[in-house]
Amino acid sequence: MKRNRVGFTLVELLVVIAIIGILVGLLLPAVQAAREAARRMQCSNNLKQLGLAALNYESAYQRFPALQSGTGHIWGGSDTSNTQRGSMGTSYFLLPFIEQNALYNQLGQLGNRNQGIEPWNGNQLYRSRLSFLECPSDAGESDPYQANRTRTLTSYAFCTGDNYAASELFSPSEERGNAGLSRQKLPIRHRGIWGRYAYAKIGEIVDGTSNTITIAERQRPSGQNTRGLAAAVAGNVATATPLDCRALWTGQQYVDPNLVTPRNDTSPGYRGLAGNTFFAAVSTILPPNSPTCIIMEGSASPHWFPGMWTAGSEHVGGVQACMADGSVHFISSNIDAGNQAAIAPLGSGGGRSPYGVWGALGTKAAGEAGAQVE
Repeated sequence: MKRNRVGFTLVELLVVIAIIGILVGLLLPAVQAAREAARRMQCSNNLKQLGLAALNYESAYQRFPALQSGTGHIWGGSDTSNTQRGSMGTSYFLLPFIEQNALYNQLGQLGNRNQGIEPWNGNQLYRSRLSFLECPSDAGESDPYQANRTRTLTSYAFCTGDNYAASELFSPSEERGNAGLSRQKLPIRHRGIWGRYAYAKIGEIVDGTSNTITIAERQRPSGQNTRGLAAAVAGNVATATPLDCRALWTGQQYVDPNLVTPRNDTSPGYRGLAGNTFFAAVSTILPPNSPTCIIMEGSASPHWFPGMWTAGSEHVGGVQACMADGSVHFISSNIDAGNQAAIAPLGSGGGRSPYGVWGALGTKAAGEAGAQVE
């Protein structure tokens, strides 16, 4: 009696498994690409939200907020309070325009009460996770050097233009060590929109709001020698060049991990409500996804030094940036960045940027109205 065969042979099962494996191999890149496209779209929406909040702030007050301000000053004495940072960065002032009035008021009250301390060190409000400040493509959720001191995370920074932007005055003396100078709270103006105690008006963006970057992605580092960290470059603002910074970078990491600084305090992207250029600025000097460098001008904390604050992201091939008109564009890492051997212009100086189209997109009034994002 002939019996009908039931089931599959081993060969047939292996063939089916092989076919499934091939299909998975073909589909997985498409799935990953779709996920990254969704993450990139969320990043774009966050930038749009921040850009519109800045425009609404300007509409309400006839000026943009300062990159860095606060109830205190940066002299290391007993009345420093928020020391021009903490809850007093641009992100803080935009909170009411992103439906975060409660957090804005709570942080403001905290800064007024706690004179002489750094409230971001221990208060839970400074650990608030704000979705519109985080790009889901960024991998870092814990500071590689200070895992137990993670504050509000951010993936975005405010454009200071093509000069070596700083958070402290270093001439004729270091402001942080001079109480009289520090208490004056003098402005530090940059060639981009944002500066310390500098409140730009939209009419000052004479290069055109559609041609001037206001906010861009600045990647959070996820390791102790990865892109997003800052390395110390030799020289000062009168001698250092972008090429000096590039020479410290292999394309994947810094040539000497000991150049990364500071290594014992918060890394970029891990103090999202701060106003220091170290935490809150992006420069149009080195092209996107290049290294970031601090110019070691004094003996104070490197958080206050001038630097080249490079835009970066986990997106393939470039970064996203919001223009002053609220539009968001993807900018290639291969964008023309001009003469990388040139010393950056002074923040108070005029004239065209030496850093090509990329530099021109960061300046608000350098006579480069023709520079546009493709």
